[in-house]
Amino acid sequence: MVAIYKTRINLLQTKLKELNIDYFIISDADPHHSEYVCDYYKMRSAFSGFTGSNGTLLVGMEDACLWTDGRYFIQAEKELAGSDVVLMRMGDKDVPPVRDFLVQHSEVGEGKSVTIGCDGSCMMKGAMDEIKDTLEKSGKKADFYFDDKIIREILKETNAEEKYFKAKCSKIRVLPDSLQGKRIDNNIQAIRESLDKAHADVFLSEKLDSNMYLFNIRGEDITYNPVAFSYVLVTAEAVILFVKDEAVSDELKAHANRYNILLESYDCFTEKLAFYTAGKKVMTESASLNAKAYEVLNANNAKVLEGDCGVALLQAVKSKKEIKLIKDTYLKDSAAVCKFLYWLSMQAPGTITEYDAACKMDALRGEIPENRGLSFNTISAFGPNAAMMHYETTKETCATIEEGNLYLLDSGGQYDGGTTDVTRTVVIGEPTEEMKQDFTRVVRGMLALQNAVFMKGCTGMNLDILARKPMWEAYMDYKCGTGHGIGYMLNVHEGPQAIRMRGTGIAGTTEFEPGMLVSDEPGVYLEGKYGIRMENILLCEEACENGDGTFLCFYPLTYVPVDMRLIDKTQMEPKEWAQLCEYQQAVYERIAPLLTAEECAWLEAETLYVCTK
Repeated sequence: MVAIYKTRINLLQTKLKELNIDYFIISDADPHHSEYVCDYYKMRSAFSGFTGSNGTLLVGMEDACLWTDGRYFIQAEKELAGSDVVLMRMGDKDVPPVRDFLVQHSEVGEGKSVTIGCDGSCMMKGAMDEIKDTLEKSGKKADFYFDDKIIREILKETNAEEKYFKAKCSKIRVLPDSLQGKRIDNNIQAIRESLDKAHADVFLSEKLDSNMYLFNIRGEDITYNPVAFSYVLVTAEAVILFVKDEAVSDELKAHANRYNILLESYDCFTEKLAFYTAGKKVMTESASLNAKAYEVLNANNAKVLEGDCGVALLQAVKSKKEIKLIKDTYLKDSAAVCKFLYWLSMQAPGTITEYDAACKMDALRGEIPENRGLSFNTISAFGPNAAMMHYETTKETCATIEEGNLYLLDSGGQYDGGTTDVTRTVVIGEPTEEMKQDFTRVVRGMLALQNAVFMKGCTGMNLDILARKPMWEAYMDYKCGTGHGIGYMLNVHEGPQAIRMRGTGIAGTTEFEPGMLVSDEPGVYLEGKYGIRMENILLCEEACENGDGTFLCFYPLTYVPVDMRLIDKTQMEPKEWAQLCEYQQAVYERIAPLLTAEECAWLEAETLYVCTK
């Protein structure tokens, strides 16, 4: 397979020389800045072979480099092996970001232009601005050449798979009243109030999950994410939803008519955008606005105002109805994971593979009546493979789950009632002392965050240290955030709340509010040895209000046992041990009624019995 990627890059380099384009930027990105993208938009994967969810391929006339973050270093090394693509490890010393690399490797003199090619509909305006600003500060200019045909023509020439030429489109479904968490008219009224306060004329949303949430609709255009390709415009007089013609059903037409929503064709968005926004003040998140749409606004004298009209917070703070549905969903999902762990405990080491285990977990979720599929591709990783944070197993390449190492399962589901995400790490056979020490540190970090009490006004950056402290004490760290928000029957990763060491934009700097969900997932990743991650999903609640202010806390939604064989009790403070035993008891009390007699006996041994020893 490496040969085909070399061929495609070489053909692109020839084209760059013909058109006098210095560099071409390729990402697995769609026009909506979606985290997961459908195959039609996976251009970086098609040209480099690297399949991680985060990465940028920069192809010059003579060179090609790929940037990705610490979650994918090991995976990228494997997938790029044998190619001419240079791996750029983001965050490592002496590895510049793409924008600085362009400055350093552009041979044009001061005041000259560097021509940069890309698909303008898939290049975010914020990323384009960063490149322009960096080059200008160095005395150079950036000329962007928008072209969505070059790379697709090369794919056709090299007989690429059909998936790269036809975007998926499904009928949009309207949520029944029993699953609608918030009223559409209230959502629109909130947006209009924000527009009025900002003295703006139009709200523009390109975010697919927000568009679905606002109108209580869902789609199937992106695997794992129940969204449909769409745009939304809201003015004082009108609400316009742009969707693909094939996605429109009689049900959607009736729904739109009920709430006075005008349906427009997705394929006509650029043309209609000019019509609806010419000379107007447009409120949107400009950093995630695609460059092509921004150019339309700019060309038609629209003034862009920064903001999302409060939609992100509207989504993030779940309603009482949503919370009730989510809690019920997590109990069912946790029971499915417990059933899996019981099944795994009954398998003899060496008799099943990572792929077998993933299929079993997926099947158990599928038995839940409300299940509508997975919320992301199940990560089933044994031993060294678990050190790759987003490892993907296949039937052809999977490892056998053998005695003497750790097994990690990170999985989640989409349900009528919620979106789930959970990770557990267990030992196969007997653990080493090193495994126990590392695992105990991770569990201590998870428990510290889960049991935190904190002042209203705290952000994820205030809380991140709680989870990392046990690792930092051993001079260890994990190269990712500690927690992400989660959608309601939507994306498994949702903002604006997050728990991380550093803030990027509003991520990590958003104050927590009751009703927000966040993951709690510290880890240890030792290349070539094993990986450990433990993940619970937490619901933010109000704990107390007094003269000192309002205090918040977390309520765990996930109830899956911790593998006590991996716990070194001597590392834990008495309070930490008590918290662990309290959690294990809660797991048994909530999940046992959902299990068979054999599974229930296993769970009792894993929770109540161990904590009394």
